Amino acid sequence: MKYKIADFKWDIDEKYNTLQKEGEDYLAQFDSADFSISITEHDLLIENSLSEFPCKKDYLEYIAVLRKIGEIIPLYDGFVLHGACVDVENTGFVLLAPSGTGKTTHLLSWQSYLKEKLCIVNGDKPIVRFIEDKPIAFGTPWKGKEKLGKNTKTELKHLCFIERSDTNFTEEITKEQAIKRILNQVYMPRTNPMATAKTIELVDRLLASCKLWVIHCNLDKNAGEIAYKTIATKKD
Repeated sequence: MKYKIADFKWDIDEKYNTLQKEGEDYLAQFDSADFSISITEHDLLIENSLSEFPCKKDYLEYIAVLRKIGEIIPLYDGFVLHGACVDVENTGFVLLAPSGTGKTTHLLSWQSYLKEKLCIVNGDKPIVRFIEDKPIAFGTPWKGKEKLGKNTKTELKHLCFIERSDTNFTEEITKEQAIKRILNQVYMPRTNPMATAKTIELVDRLLASCKLWVIHCNLDKNAGEIAYKTIATKKD
């Protein structure tokens, strides 16, 4: 099947239809692909060994395609990020946190407060590309279990690291403080050392391009409002 994902044209040889269902909005028609991907039984075995729980082959293929993309795109100024990306009136934000921290709950708090001003670009695995020296985050078919997101993009301006706290407050942090927080949220290529090195370079560029925040929050329904107002009213 043919897809346009992160403004790249992909020809993906699939045996199952999970990607087609999840990526219906990304199906495309073109004569020549930028990249071709084929998933083998060996790829499925690798995904199965990495999974924390047993998975059917259709899901393993769906994840294997994302891994293949993550191995390819760093050499073309892109990488896969684990985070929830939103656009608020043409400004891009990414909410980042380890699994189980409450990232989606906090995202929905933003949505409750901002309503139609907020567009969820991707709830779990956006792709970030540098285009004309700007970090652009793209929606992808890998939207997380809540399936939040759409086929759109936004220029990233803010990286927000979510940490649990008894009280709600947001603070700006330095690039040095952000490095250790972001590395675990980036897909690092395993098969090509050049792609791995390029990913580290791109992450460094992303940290230099965005404002960096830690959102200390609890599960109060107004946590998103407090965080967003702090970020939006911060003076340079």
